[in-house]
Amino acid sequence: MRRFSLTKPTARLPFAFWLSIITLFVASPLQADSLPLPESNKVLTRITMGSCAYQWAPQPVFRAIADSKPDLYLSLGDAIYADYDPKKKAPYEVTEETLRREWQLLADSADWQYLTSRVPVMATWDNHDYGHYQAGEEFPLKNISKEIFLDFFGEPEDSARRQRPGIYDAKVFGPEGQRVQVILLDTRSFKTPPELAQRPEGADGSLGKFAPNTDPEASLLGAAQWQWLEQQLRKPAEVRLLASSTQVIADQKGMDEWGAYPLERQKLFELIENTGASNLLLLSGNVHFTEMVKIQFGNLELVELTSSGLTHTKTEYAEAANNYRISGPYDGINFGMIEINWNASPSPLVKLAAMNEQGRKVFEHVVQLSTADRK
Repeated sequence: MRRFSLTKPTARLPFAFWLSIITLFVASPLQADSLPLPESNKVLTRITMGSCAYQWAPQPVFRAIADSKPDLYLSLGDAIYADYDPKKKAPYEVTEETLRREWQLLADSADWQYLTSRVPVMATWDNHDYGHYQAGEEFPLKNISKEIFLDFFGEPEDSARRQRPGIYDAKVFGPEGQRVQVILLDTRSFKTPPELAQRPEGADGSLGKFAPNTDPEASLLGAAQWQWLEQQLRKPAEVRLLASSTQVIADQKGMDEWGAYPLERQKLFELIENTGASNLLLLSGNVHFTEMVKIQFGNLELVELTSSGLTHTKTEYAEAANNYRISGPYDGINFGMIEINWNASPSPLVKLAAMNEQGRKVFEHVVQLSTADRK
């Protein structure tokens, strides 16, 4: 089992020095050993998700998540706020040392340890745990941030994820007929800068500060990740969970969302439709509230569960316009839950739910799986 360590060994210093450092950190409370991911033939019936947690704050919601006994927890971004000074309530300059320090705060959290000692975790990042609230492909520390991130979440040293740029990832769990594919997108490493709106309140009077970037060269995922995603969507699965750190369907807030890159958003919808990736559900975080949305794109109907606010939420974000909303919003501390009833008739059911801090259901949306084309 891998343990996260703040230290970064180097061969230039004597062994006795590093032995003393290792002894120091072993003696201090570190992240509990992370559990291995479920076996590839494991049937998944309950998956939880969440985003946006202050690493310096109490995180009791992690105990509620663990106590719901999921097969897997998806960390969808902002697992820490590496670029935010809670005392000054303002961003600060991030360095390798501050990144390691802030991840260590989460590693030392008893609430986080409670979760990771009981539930396997898959993770992607958003802006704050990437290292800067507006950073994309230009972020100078992105390779260092990636190394620290993958170390923290126990990524194997020989993983393909460590060999290529970015942190996107995908896994398939379960036997044929009960396969769940989890796809985690990386919306930071290849992201070109957004168009900043001219007015402080945002584009067309919206809440956020971003206007739609309609440059055909603007990208969220980058060419290599797009190619990889198409390959993933063509793999056989009965349920697909496509996770993005930022909201995909919502496009009215002028915030950090796929709506700020409308051509990329359309490209994603077209890719899902053209690959025939049936039973695909969108998952997202980032916005500091939870809601359920739905869109009809050609013959494609997509639903998206957004869950955000593990330690903090923001009512004004929840009150922003969203014509695609079908459930919510809820602006209390929350996490998301996906439950699959493989034995339902005439076909399996998926329940997408928002859960409050105590693990009680706030709202729920049920999706009947299609059995016409299980690729």
